[in-house]
Amino acid sequence: MFSRCFAVLFGLIVIIAGGPALAGGVHWELEKTITPPEKPLDVSSSVDGSRIYVLTDGGQVRIYDQAGELTGTIPVDPDMDRISAVGMQSAGLAEKIILSGFSSGKVQELALQFAVSIDTEGSPFLGRADAPVEIVEFSDFQCPYCARVKPMTEEILRQYPDQVKVVFKNFPLSSHEHAKPAALAAMAAQNQGKFWEFHDELFAAQRELSRDKIMAIARDLDLDMNQFQRDIRSRELSRRLQKDMQDGQQAGVRGTPTIFVNGMLLEQRSPENLQKMVEEALEK
Repeated sequence: MFSRCFAVLFGLIVIIAGGPALAGGVHWELEKTITPPEKPLDVSSSVDGSRIYVLTDGGQVRIYDQAGELTGTIPVDPDMDRISAVGMQSAGLAEKIILSGFSSGKVQELALQFAVSIDTEGSPFLGRADAPVEIVEFSDFQCPYCARVKPMTEEILRQYPDQVKVVFKNFPLSSHEHAKPAALAAMAAQNQGKFWEFHDELFAAQRELSRDKIMAIARDLDLDMNQFQRDIRSRELSRRLQKDMQDGQQAGVRGTPTIFVNGMLLEQRSPENLQKMVEEALEK
């Protein structure tokens, strides 16, 4: 009954003469009005309130953001007349919508995945800056699984040299003693134009990673050691590392490596699945 009442509100144009009102001890204020092109049958929202799902009699679920802007449309069985939402993508819980039809007696569950927005400004990358497909890797230099990503991204860049851009974002795990120092060192090397060389050497030396090894890599790459050590200790690099980690947390990163293709999570980490997602992104 509650969702039915909201469905009516979404189908009407509501006019309020004044501002917020107090009626019956309840302070209320209209925040938005959404008027779908088809009659709304039912409405639900994501757990965190970031999305509104409107089921219409045209056999569609129309997805609106917090501002009331349409962000997507899903065709569904026209027999469905009820909708509810579960899960929360931002908390790592798969978001789903549950549809049911009173007359048909059917219940359907739809798994949803939404693209996330990731700030890659200033992050090191390979490929063309304006490539239509952006692969973002959140990584930890002490994570053995992260070391296996390099051949995969190298191959995808070889196959799509003009269509793909690979971006590296640091996400050092607290369980890895040398991951954070390694990340800061790689960013210090980036300041001297040698991020990718340092990146490769760190992963090659992963099993013997230590402060002394990190410094040895810097010397072997002929970095300005005075600048390198100043940068490692600088607030600027600390801020940039924290920004990478916050970007990862906001995107739902819980471990490493985590890879996104144009904001969509690569769930099965394999060359075949990565290529499939790149092809799908290029088709769009």
